[in-house]
Amino acid sequence: METATFIGSIAAIVMICGSIVAAGGELVGFIDPPAVVIIGGGIFCGVLVAFPMEEVRRLPQVLRCVFFNRKRDIAQQIDTIVSLAETARRDGVLSLENRLSEIDDPFLSTGLKMVVDGMQPEAVAGVMEREIEAVNARHHVGREMVSTLGKASPVFGLVATLMGLVLMLSHMDPKTIGHHMAVAILGTFYGAVCANLFLLPFGAKLGYYNKREIESMELTMIGVMEIQKGENPRVIRMKLSTLIPIAQRKKEEE
Repeated sequence: METATFIGSIAAIVMICGSIVAAGGELVGFIDPPAVVIIGGGIFCGVLVAFPMEEVRRLPQVLRCVFFNRKRDIAQQIDTIVSLAETARRDGVLSLENRLSEIDDPFLSTGLKMVVDGMQPEAVAGVMEREIEAVNARHHVGREMVSTLGKASPVFGLVATLMGLVLMLSHMDPKTIGHHMAVAILGTFYGAVCANLFLLPFGAKLGYYNKREIESMELTMIGVMEIQKGENPRVIRMKLSTLIPIAQRKKEEE
């Protein structure tokens, strides 16, 4: 589980509930099921209209990635590529076929298989670049779906508020107008909280994950191309280490 996302989400809920109690309010008074239905159903229907069904089916998986995303260790990835480069330089490129079973990165494994099969460098680079573009495109759609949820949430919160106001005004009673007004405004409250504390930050986190994964794939592609050229493993390490922050690089050297 991604710790920062989990802590931030729980802390936001605790902060809101604590503020309500500290202000002398009751949490029960902030429960409005109709507003939840309007906002939840509205934003989901908005995503259905904006994206095809095959993409919408991926939405639970996309949201799951916000909390459960594989952490990529760039330093370890570089060590793996350098080790493979040492094997190729010592025993030849064909010897890499014996090490494919050790690799758990499908992208790196695919690149090495093409090298072992004797494909031209331009062809290997072309295939790997298209794979990177395809992954980036898939991630972009998932990120856009979550961002659409975040953008639509305040709007449907306002819709819930307007519906509550219409119902309140159609059954005007001076004794209950305060209660009905509070319930009506809860729609806007729900929409603002869902958008700005959860959905829009989720979209930003997915964007960060996408950037890190693309960087990792680009590093892998560079490593495969250098191995195919027969570059010195030390030179490969120096080239790939430019993607590691200087402080972490010094720590690895020590």
